[in-house]
Amino acid sequence: MHSSDVERFYSHVLKGPDPDSCWLWLGAISDDGYGRFWLPTAGGQRAVAAHRFALATIHGGLTAIEGLTALHWCDVPLCVRASLDPSTHLLLGTRSENMADRAMKGRMPSATAARWRRLSKVERSTRSRQLREELKTHGWDEDVVRELVHGIDPDHPTLF
Repeated sequence: MHSSDVERFYSHVLKGPDPDSCWLWLGAISDDGYGRFWLPTAGGQRAVAAHRFALATIHGGLTAIEGLTALHWCDVPLCVRASLDPSTHLLLGTRSENMADRAMKGRMPSATAARWRRLSKVERSTRSRQLREELKTHGWDEDVVRELVHGIDPDHPTLF
């Protein structure tokens, strides 16, 4: 992994204003709504999921994370906030751990599944692209982020 690739990667990341905010990917987005990062290769270039590249930057490279799964604890497809801290948004794990996380959070296909998980790939991709464009145009706006990431209408009255 080259430092220039890491620098280029993080030039496409917008860190939220709070210590526990997501770090959102502003680069290319694939048809499944997740970020894509392009790496140069001997024969051209190769696409890597942005969240996997973020994990690779802290775990010693892409080969170090082969066979492992990225667990999005925040459940935001564009989040690339990875660290060795267990309270981070993105962690390495096994497929079994990912499935256990999915079940614990009620993300099994059902009416109570998290908003992003009930979306089709096309809808998730559309929402990811809309979020990216809003962030690029207006920067971090908590109301917009809450609406697009969590499905919370900023005009909806609060309970208290």
